Amino acid sequence: MGWRTDRRRGAPEGVGSNDLISPKIVRWDHVCIAVESLERPIKMFRDVFGAQFIVGGDNHQTGVRSMVFKMPMSTKIEFLMPLRDDSYLMKFLNKNGEGFHHATVFVDNIVQSIADLGEAGFELVDQDLSDPHWKEVFLRPKTTFGSLIQMVESDLNWLEPHPVCTPEATMRGEWRWWGAQTWHISALPDDYVDEPSTKFKKL
Repeated sequence: MGWRTDRRRGAPEGVGSNDLISPKIVRWDHVCIAVESLERPIKMFRDVFGAQFIVGGDNHQTGVRSMVFKMPMSTKIEFLMPLRDDSYLMKFLNKNGEGFHHATVFVDNIVQSIADLGEAGFELVDQDLSDPHWKEVFLRPKTTFGSLIQMVESDLNWLEPHPVCTPEATMRGEWRWWGAQTWHISALPDDYVDEPSTKFKKL
């Protein structure tokens, strides 16, 4: 049937055409919620809704702990909690309270998308294209409807659950983000450092 049941009764002929386009977004990856603690998100999304835990870990450079859950149709939700009082996320929570932090979209060519967005008048910040497996940039909220949007190009599978990382181990601080993956604290690479990052300071 037509859109949604009978197009002939829903709109007259000749009123226009909603043409199909060729998308540059590979997928809408996830939304991210800022929280004070990860205990209740675990209880709600894993224990009640049955969402699959994908990955989690601490980013000591930005001072946050994260967890990602996947629901049906590959819909994902990420939760962030602050690890220290001087983290950007603690400042966000103090100002806004718990709630939406950002949305992440994956694109097929981030360099081209950066150029296209700049030409269209959107401001970008915190661009980092140094990691071949995770290239990212953020769109400044004042030009994107008050919402922080993260744009990513990656050749990795971010829908596959981590084989051994668990929410409980993440809550104990046993996993660390470094590069484009999480590392167990017993197996951190030689170049790992805890130096604070300046990410989000320009938003």
